[in-house]
Amino acid sequence: MSEFDIDMVQNFLIALLLGALVGIEREKHRRDEHPGSFGGLRTYILFAQAGAVSAWLSLHLQSPWLFVITVLVVALAVLTAYILENRHNPTALGLTSEISAITVCLLGGAVMFGYAELAVMLGILTSAILTFKRPLHTMVSKIDNEDLYAGVKLLIASFIVLPLLPNEPVDPWQALNPYRLWLLVILISSMSLLGYVAVRWLGAAHGAVVTGISGGLASSTAV
Repeated sequence: MSEFDIDMVQNFLIALLLGALVGIEREKHRRDEHPGSFGGLRTYILFAQAGAVSAWLSLHLQSPWLFVITVLVVALAVLTAYILENRHNPTALGLTSEISAITVCLLGGAVMFGYAELAVMLGILTSAILTFKRPLHTMVSKIDNEDLYAGVKLLIASFIVLPLLPNEPVDPWQALNPYRLWLLVILISSMSLLGYVAVRWLGAAHGAVVTGISGGLASSTAV
C-alpha cells in the first residue's frame, strides 16, 4: 500500500473516530434522558463517514459541490427528524443532537481536506460541551445581569478598544503608551472580575487564594 493510501486510510479512521466520539455521548444521552431523541452511535459515525467520503470525492473530482450537497442533505435529514420528533413530543425543542450531527459531518470533511489536527481538536471540544451539559447550565444559572454586563464590558475593552490604540509613545517624553496603559487597565479589571467570581463561586477562603495567584501571575506578566 502506498504512502498516499496509508494517509487516506488514516484520515478516514480519524473521521470515523470523531463521529464515534460524539456518537457515544449522544447514545448515552438518548438512553438516559431522551429515549426518542435523534441519532445514536451508529448514526453519528455514518454522518462522519458521509462527510469524509464526500470531501474525498470532491478532491478527486475537483468539485467542492459534492461535499456541499452532502452537508445540505445531512442538514435536511436532521431538520426533518427534528420536525417529526417535535410533532410527537412538543416539549423536545432542543437542537443539540441535530446541530451535533451537522458538525460531525463537517468535521469528517475537514479531516479529508487536510485539517485533521483542527478537526480532532474541535471534535474533542464538541464532545466536552455535550458531556458537561449540567455543569455548564449550573454555571450559567449563577450568572446574573451585572456579571454579564461586566464580562461584556471587559471583552469590548480587550478586543475592540485595545486593538485600536497606538502601541507607541504619544508624548514628547516617550513615556505614555496608550496601548500599554489600556492593557494595564484590562489586567486590573480582569483580576477584579476574577476575584469577584472566585469568591462568589468558591467562597471567601478559596476565592482569595485564586485571586492572589492570578494577581501574582498578572503582575509578573506586566513587569
